[in-house]
Amino acid sequence: MNNQLTKIVLAIIVLASSSLALADHHAAPRTAALEAFFCSFEKGKDMDDLLKVTAEWDEWIDTSDSKAYDAYVMQPVINTGADFPYDYFWLGVAKNHETMGHNSDEWMKTGGKIAAKFDAVAPCDTHILMTSQVVKPSSNNVKGGFAQISSCELKDGANMGSLMAADKQWVSWMTDNEMPGALMRWFGGVGEAKDSTTDFYSVYLAESLAQRGKAHDMMMAGGGAALSSIYDDVMTCDVPRVYLGTPVGGKSAS
Repeated sequence: MNNQLTKIVLAIIVLASSSLALADHHAAPRTAALEAFFCSFEKGKDMDDLLKVTAEWDEWIDTSDSKAYDAYVMQPVINTGADFPYDYFWLGVAKNHETMGHNSDEWMKTGGKIAAKFDAVAPCDTHILMTSQVVKPSSNNVKGGFAQISSCELKDGANMGSLMAADKQWVSWMTDNEMPGALMRWFGGVGEAKDSTTDFYSVYLAESLAQRGKAHDMMMAGGGAALSSIYDDVMTCDVPRVYLGTPVGGKSAS
């Protein structure tokens, strides 16, 4: 996968983000393990065919030895096609990487028949592991929705400490101005392109495009200037892209 595709990798955070909220402002950030498979439909196949297979997968995981794991189908909604030459990507969520690995072991041992059905509908040529961190949790436990993602790099002299300090200021602004939505950070992991220069991904979550649009309007009316004043010395990010996340079942990770 090339560098531009890697920059798209981190698309939604466990759209059940409230379960990953910080215990309090002194606590260490809570994290979760993610995996993403990037896939394209075979000729004549579509989302209806995929969801038939995901229904079988849902039954399989509920009766397997796999531990808590939620899954989402992520479809591009607002993006440039050349930057994402796939029809969708599968996002899997577990509470930590040990649990993710346990589930992967189980899948490799007993999931072969269903894996073949997935391949017959939409084979996947890329598999990546990632780690998520909550910056601003969701106000409810709605699953599914829209994820707006930007890939970011720390500026010279900035570090994780300065990023977290800036995040605290921005979350305060969002809260004081009642900006809807949640905010996550995604950190790259195993399987990313070797030439990637991305340090992390900023992921804004909205329950609907109307909610995302409200936040966009707020950015145009002063939020953008506030964001720049907080982050200009800390990071630089590329143009965001938007994906629709549809839950497909699994053992609840919450």
